[in-house]
Amino acid sequence: MGKEKTKIYFWLKFDKKFFENIFIKRLKKMAGGDTMTVLYIRLMLESLETDCILYYEGYFDNLVEELAIKLEVSEDDINMTLAYFTKCGLIQIDGSGNAQMPQAKAMLESETNWAKYKRETRKIGQIPTDVQPMSNQCPTEIEIDIEKKKDKERELDKEKEYIVEQSPTEYLFPDWLEEKYVEQVKKGNPKNFDYRIPIAYLNQKMNSNYKFVKTNTDLVKARLKDSYTLEDFKAVIDKKCSEWVNSDMEKYLRPSTLFNASKFESYLNQPEVAKSDYYQKQQGQRFSQAELDELKKPDPKYGF
Repeated sequence: MGKEKTKIYFWLKFDKKFFENIFIKRLKKMAGGDTMTVLYIRLMLESLETDCILYYEGYFDNLVEELAIKLEVSEDDINMTLAYFTKCGLIQIDGSGNAQMPQAKAMLESETNWAKYKRETRKIGQIPTDVQPMSNQCPTEIEIDIEKKKDKERELDKEKEYIVEQSPTEYLFPDWLEEKYVEQVKKGNPKNFDYRIPIAYLNQKMNSNYKFVKTNTDLVKARLKDSYTLEDFKAVIDKKCSEWVNSDMEKYLRPSTLFNASKFESYLNQPEVAKSDYYQKQQGQRFSQAELDELKKPDPKYGF
């Protein structure tokens, strides 16, 4: 479900006690210790918007490779940093390959954009409230203009971005996704659950193994931004699987074909066709030759 997102600012509250920690003091005496200390802080900062967990997204072979690319550092530096702080208990790797950052959780501070606005205006003697003050003082024209501008920006943001706001415990998975595939989806960042579910459902229907890689999840995200729903994805997958399984077209039961912008709408709105009836017809009666040629083209972006 898409909804407007309240902007939340996150930060870590540091003081000198952080650098007085015995593990940090010991690390700074080791070769490369300064680099690892800075990298540890960067890892904590990277985890702030995901409840202080660094999720392994499955884009590459492991979390180390993903973090190295994201932070533009070497895999060796990531490996050494994770190994040291895991041994110290300041990083915890779970069974899904995600890294939990308990110290970041303890140091985490946050506030909403509205709280930030109130705090900043309070500094200059303007304290906005939802209740009209006794003096009947009204907001200034400048404040009103600012709020109008912010409302407009929020509307634009709402149109531009499809946002998933769920935690793993709050998220309600569709009842048509089997538990095995629910668990696969849960291995990723909760913010990406909606982008992973259609891929998981396709794997469920076809007993396939399409990965939750960016090229696949971006297709899902784009269709969700176009206001399609998870039920729409299920309908497309069900229809095309019913038609194409055990035929020459089965090889096109893949994300790059099913979730493609140029095909998704027509797949969704085509009438239900019994498989036996469908294959008694000539190919040209359902697909134009141009459509068949387009489907059969290898797609270099996806490697097949």
